[in-house]
Amino acid sequence: MSALSFLKSLDVFSSLSPASFDRLGPLVRTKKYAANEAIIRRGEPGDAMYIIYNGAVRIPILDVQGREKFVASLGPGEVFGEMALMTGDPRSADVFADGATECIILDKETFTALTKTHPGVAKFLTQVLARRLGESDIMASKTVGKYRLLGELGRGGMSVVYSGLQTTLNRTVAIKMLSHELSLDEEFSKRFRLEAQIIAQLNHEHIVKVYDTESAYATIFIVMEYIEGTPLAKMVETATLPWDQCRHIISQTASALQYAHERGIVHRDIKPGNIIIAPDGSVKLMDFGIARVNQPGEQSDNEEVIGTAEFMSPEQIRGKSVDGRADIYSLGIMAYKMTTGRCPFEDADPYVILKRHLRDPIPPPRDINPKIPEDLNHFMMRAVEKEREKRYQNCAEIIRDLTPRESVMLTQPKSVRILAVQSPHAMDEKLDAYLKQVKEQLSKMPGVQVTIASIPPV
Repeated sequence: MSALSFLKSLDVFSSLSPASFDRLGPLVRTKKYAANEAIIRRGEPGDAMYIIYNGAVRIPILDVQGREKFVASLGPGEVFGEMALMTGDPRSADVFADGATECIILDKETFTALTKTHPGVAKFLTQVLARRLGESDIMASKTVGKYRLLGELGRGGMSVVYSGLQTTLNRTVAIKMLSHELSLDEEFSKRFRLEAQIIAQLNHEHIVKVYDTESAYATIFIVMEYIEGTPLAKMVETATLPWDQCRHIISQTASALQYAHERGIVHRDIKPGNIIIAPDGSVKLMDFGIARVNQPGEQSDNEEVIGTAEFMSPEQIRGKSVDGRADIYSLGIMAYKMTTGRCPFEDADPYVILKRHLRDPIPPPRDINPKIPEDLNHFMMRAVEKEREKRYQNCAEIIRDLTPRESVMLTQPKSVRILAVQSPHAMDEKLDAYLKQVKEQLSKMPGVQVTIASIPPV
C-alpha cells in the first residue's frame, strides 16, 4: 500500500475530499528509522508532523523533576508531533523508534503554504486535535486560554464542542472548536473576528449567550453559555414529536432568529443539533460560530459554502449572498425532520444531497406522514421554497401562522391542580413572596398557566 493510500485508510483523514488528497499527495514523504534512533528530540523546533507507517515508537513521559514516569507506545496509523503544525512551540518530548520503523512526514513549511490557498487540506487536523484532547492530561494539555476542557459534548462537520471550566469564575461553559478548514481560511478568520464582537452582543431568551473567543492550536475556540438540557437532535433520532411541541419549538426558534435577523445576523446552520431543549421546555438556539453579519448595502455572490448539507438552502449551496430567508429554509427542513422522522434528502455523499436541494422538489411531508396537521404542513412547504422570494420573508410571519394553535394549547389545559395553603396573617408577606417565585418557575413551562387567589376568612 502506498503512503497516500495508507493515509486515506485512516479515520483521522476520512474527512478529506479527493481534491484535498490530490493536493496533499506531493507533500507526503517517508523516512525509515533504525531501532532506538531518535526521531524527535525535546526542545527541537517543531517543523513537521509524523504518521507511523510501519513499526512503532516510544515516548518517555517525564514528571516535573525530569524523571521518567512511564513510556507511551504508538503503532501504525498513530500521529505524533502534530502540535508543531498548530502551535510552532518547541518539542516537549523525545520520540524513539521502537524497532525498525517507517514514518510518513508532513513538513510544516510546505503544509502551511498549501493551507493558505487550500484550507480544506487542513481538515484532518481537527480530527487529530480532537483525538489528542480526548486523551489523558498526561498526553495532552486541556487548557485553552483561561478555560480548561472537561469533556467532549458532541461534534459535527465544522466543529467539536466541549464542556469546560472558566477557572477564574468557577463557571461551567461550552467551548466550540472550529474546524481548521475554517480557521485557516484567512478571509473567514479575518471576518469572523470582526463579527464575533457583534454576535457576542446578542441577548435573547432563546439564544445561547456567547462569552468569549480564544485562539489556540491553529484554530478558533468559541466560549458559550452552558445549557443543561436535551439536544433536539437526540429527541428526533427515533421518533417524531407531538404536534404542539413542534409548533412550540418552531415558534421559539423563529423568535430567536427574528431577533438576530433584525440585527443583520444570519445563523447559516439551523438544524436539530444546534437546538437545546432546556428542562423547563424552552428552546435555546446555539452555535452562531459560522453566522454571517450583513453590513448595510453589502452584497456578495462569492460566499464560502458553509452549513450542514441536509439543511442547507439553495443560495448557500450556490455561494450566493444570504439573508434571513436562508435560515427560514433550514428551519423548514428541521420541522420536516421533527414531523416525518427524516430529512427530505438523505445520502451518504453530502454532494448528492446538495445537488438535490438545488434541483429536486421537496417531497411533500404528508406523503411520509399523512397525520401532519395542515398548519404545520403549510409552514414547511412555504418555508422550503427553492426561490427565496416565495418563502416566508421574515420569521415574524412564521410566529403569526403558528401562534394561534399554541395559544389554544396554553388556554385549554388538560388538567387543573389546586394547592390550598392556610396560614396566619403574620406569614402573609413571606408566603406571598414564596408563591410568587413558584408561579414564575411554573409559568416558564410550555402549556402551563398559574393563578394565585386569596380567599378572605369567613
